[in-house]
Amino acid sequence: MKKKWVLLGTLVLLIVTVLAACDKTVMFVGSNSSSKNKVKASYRLFTGTEEKKVRLKSGETLAINYQSKVEKGELTIKLYDPDNQLIQDMSINESGDEKIGVNKDGIYRFEITGNKTRGSYELKYKIE
Repeated sequence: MKKKWVLLGTLVLLIVTVLAACDKTVMFVGSNSSSKNKVKASYRLFTGTEEKKVRLKSGETLAINYQSKVEKGELTIKLYDPDNQLIQDMSINESGDEKIGVNKDGIYRFEITGNKTRGSYELKYKIE
């Protein structure tokens, strides 16, 4: 009987540990479509990170249109180069357009991070 309780306690502890390590999203509706060159979401609660990768060649320009609304919590939208160096940090609770020329071939990465945030974001881009 004691083994049964030890096993049950261990199982409960394992489940709690796994769930605590997960990103949290509640009422999260988003899309990450490579064919449409955009990523967007609206959510009641978002804690975690979403990524969108874009392959670019030296000499190309990345034209970005973005908007975000944060009702509470924190949200960041950043663009990193292939060496994981920050290129652009988009303003939050604003909309805007950016044109970024790249001088290195590789995979560039948009990183959208939420910390107990409520709101929405939309990011569209095209390669020129």
